[in-house]
Amino acid sequence: MKKANKKIYVKINATDSSVVFSGITFAEFEKYLIKPMDNIMSLSGGSSCISWQTEFERRLELFEGRELVKSLTRENLYALGDFCFVDYGKPSAPQELSEQQIAELLYLGHMIKPLHSPFFEPLENRFAYLAHDDGWYCKLYCRDVSEFLPVLCRKIAAGKKTPFSADAQQGLRQIAENGLLIDLKEDSGPMVKVYTVGEYENMDDVLNDWENIKANAEKTNMLTLCGRKWTLD
Repeated sequence: MKKANKKIYVKINATDSSVVFSGITFAEFEKYLIKPMDNIMSLSGGSSCISWQTEFERRLELFEGRELVKSLTRENLYALGDFCFVDYGKPSAPQELSEQQIAELLYLGHMIKPLHSPFFEPLENRFAYLAHDDGWYCKLYCRDVSEFLPVLCRKIAAGKKTPFSADAQQGLRQIAENGLLIDLKEDSGPMVKVYTVGEYENMDDVLNDWENIKANAEKTNMLTLCGRKWTLD
């Protein structure tokens, strides 16, 4: 089993409702979401994970149903390189896409950016998940960015469902809007340092200059487990 990544970088862009992050795999993202994804449509990479249960609608590959979505967490997604998808609600939704919307979905998966919007009304998708080298780089578009915060919090808490205070979650969001870095290797027990480090798009730049970026952080805050709740100072 692949070891959990201890180096986390997150940058939230409130303008386009996107999150750039490193250090969180698809398996962790899927596991830590408060509201799970019922169905996903692969835009890139998923064709290497085809099972007999995979469905195709208008040549779009669908992983339909919770069990099939969860099965992707057991795949070696890192080996795929790109892994891009959008989620969708009702099973009939892909049939309602226009030809223009299908073209925009293919563009989204190929160019790793939306032509117009990453959200498609027939799908009612909450996310557009555009990853390269699972756990190394992902750009996530969210209808509601607050859906990402529990994923980040549960990752920090090593998967335990120890709650974060509302102030701690809001504080993490504000830091992440300025570029957040966390090194879980240097933290033990009930205290975690949170560095404000600015915006990065190339994760090689972050990981190759990790210690220097921490040393030159704009600010350092501390997450502390007090009793049964995390707080941020």
